[in-house]
Amino acid sequence: MKFLRQNFWIVVAIFTVLSAIFVVFTVKKKPPKNNISASELKEAKKQVNIRILRYEEDLFSLDMNNLQKGVAALSKKYPSFLVDPDIWQEPQFKAYLQDTVIIALQKTAEKAVKTNILLKELETAFGYYKVFYPNNIIPEIITILPGLDELVPTVYIYNDILFINVDMYLGADNPYYSAARIPMYIAERYDPVYLPVDIFKKAIVHKHLARVPHHTLLDAMITEGKKLYFTEMMLPALPERYIIGYSEEKYNWATQYLGNAWSYLIEKNELFGKGETLTRCYIEEAPFTKPFGNESPGRMGTFLGWKLIQSYMANHPNITLPELMQEIDYQKILSSSKFKPQGR
Repeated sequence: MKFLRQNFWIVVAIFTVLSAIFVVFTVKKKPPKNNISASELKEAKKQVNIRILRYEEDLFSLDMNNLQKGVAALSKKYPSFLVDPDIWQEPQFKAYLQDTVIIALQKTAEKAVKTNILLKELETAFGYYKVFYPNNIIPEIITILPGLDELVPTVYIYNDILFINVDMYLGADNPYYSAARIPMYIAERYDPVYLPVDIFKKAIVHKHLARVPHHTLLDAMITEGKKLYFTEMMLPALPERYIIGYSEEKYNWATQYLGNAWSYLIEKNELFGKGETLTRCYIEEAPFTKPFGNESPGRMGTFLGWKLIQSYMANHPNITLPELMQEIDYQKILSSSKFKPQGR
């Protein structure tokens, strides 16, 4: 009997392993949210050639005893508006290179923002981009370090060059952010994980987004929703909370009370309301969305606009991403989206 029991459990174990193997080889992988196949992506990635220049690293590798020679070399590598051959003589330039805070920020950025990791992430993201926009050129990327200057966008395009402000991606808990009195609800997105997101959400998207005056709150919501949907299509494997820039707790709240928030806007006739007050309340940066209480995340109008766009595209599978980005009939988007989230 003991022998039989032992053999029985051996058979069970073998069957379990074989079953697991069978599941692995028979269950099909779900296609990514953007419905682009692996073969399409692989072919598109052949056209992707990303170049990232670390301007701040080059600056801080200069020999302070021979700045003229070093600057002359950098002036051949970077645009003239970044490196003037005579800048080495400027007191402000030398002061910048010797500033202890700037030096500390640069060393931290060098550890936090890894070029090789970013390149790998962007190769896939721009591969998807090339499927949607095959004729568009991928911009050259230059990283900079302004020194926690909040007036400088974290990511932006100028003269067809994409600039990344690396001192805004050091990690949410970096002490320099609290020292600079940057609110946590903003600093929590100052993490390297948000870099690919911001590149598409804050910069690349503007090449393709139709410019429409925001007459109503709905206009602003749909515009912001388009930006997030565009970004989601380039980063389909990334969890949604990173696309919107919410913590897990905030994302869960937004998802849970989506229907309640939508019903509130309709009941209060605010969906078609006008004025900057509504935009500030529901779209702009804030620790929470005031009408929904302190537990809510900020920018709930943006979240609602994104979910509305997702619903619209799910109900219109023949509409392409470029067509969505150029659609300016927002009333049509609303009515045909069939967006009716249920409240709790």
